[in-house]
Amino acid sequence: MKIQTPSEKKIIRFANVIAKKELGDLEQVIGYSSTIFMIFGLPTQKLLEGQKQWVRENKKYAFTLTQIHKDFDIPYGCYARMNQIFIDTEVKTKNTNVINLGNTFNEYIKKIGYHEGYAYRGVKTQLSNLIRCAIGITAKTAHADVGIQTLVGRKWFITLDEHSPDHPELFQSQITLDDVYADFIRKHAAPLDMEVIRFFNRNPHGLDFYRFLAYRNNNLSKPIVIPEGDLFDQLGACSENTKMLKLRSKEILRQIQAYWSVNAKFEDGYFHLFPSPPAVRQKKSLSGPSRIVYNPVEK
Repeated sequence: MKIQTPSEKKIIRFANVIAKKELGDLEQVIGYSSTIFMIFGLPTQKLLEGQKQWVRENKKYAFTLTQIHKDFDIPYGCYARMNQIFIDTEVKTKNTNVINLGNTFNEYIKKIGYHEGYAYRGVKTQLSNLIRCAIGITAKTAHADVGIQTLVGRKWFITLDEHSPDHPELFQSQITLDDVYADFIRKHAAPLDMEVIRFFNRNPHGLDFYRFLAYRNNNLSKPIVIPEGDLFDQLGACSENTKMLKLRSKEILRQIQAYWSVNAKFEDGYFHLFPSPPAVRQKKSLSGPSRIVYNPVEK
């Protein structure tokens, strides 16, 4: 009997999830992500040695992620994204800026969607990178300078011992987010289907592509057309081989469409997104892209 690889097991599990959803037997699990990360993502790979700032822009916003500690990096890859989604979900669902990671490392590993024995070092490294960052968002407006600037973490106590991952700690690992950052998440976090997130939990491009689709599809009333190069640049993958990236993106889209009937396609050098059912079934709608940054007339 052939031994299945972890990738094959994941595909089979996702196929079972799709079957349950079609039969109406799947209980939806909702997570959240700050919309700024849904728009701009994070680096897919480690940046150049010594590079402490990552800047992304589109027609409406400029986003800057800065590593303020000399011994740490800009967060990157799948583990950075899964940490970020976990933190945003905790803020949004529990209305708190204090993030409890659990009493053991394995407890936290399971919370963010991985299995025991895997990902210990990468998860902890990317969590440490993320909480030491500062974030700046500027709106491109004609007659005003509008933006927000904040730290991610304000204080933290983290043990997460990879050598004794089941050993209960005397004090629970905990992160206290900057109040401004937590408030931004509360006001500007969009829902995600965690079945899709878990399927792509080792695929940073898949995570970003799904989050981008979920965000841009919200309240979409007419088709949008984006040059492929602009799409890949916005997803933080512009440095990769364009031909291979397009092939990989088409496969990711096919996998997403097997679960969620999002009407989208790649054609003639452009990416087309048409109005589609929401990524997550919920009553409350998400505010539009024009309200991503702090409004100076709001208190």
